[in-house]
Amino acid sequence: MENTWEFDTTTGAGSEIVTIVYEYSSDEDGTYNESIKEVWHEGRSVLGLLSEEQFAELEMEAAMRFQHHKLNYKTEDV
Repeated sequence: MENTWEFDTTTGAGSEIVTIVYEYSSDEDGTYNESIKEVWHEGRSVLGLLSEEQFAELEMEAAMRFQHHKLNYKTEDV
């Protein structure tokens, strides 16, 4: 079952606010196939504009935030 989870963070030299759309699959054993699906800034997708380093940093942050989200919101449909 494919699911998404969104959160806001900052990136870039100007610390611009972006919205991360994190995609994951889930079953009775937990979640898997977790990755960033989209990165939005002011209503536009900016995924292709990120450097490999920026994307790697956002991917690490997203993974940590998602783990925190799962631990603290187990009552939600995660």
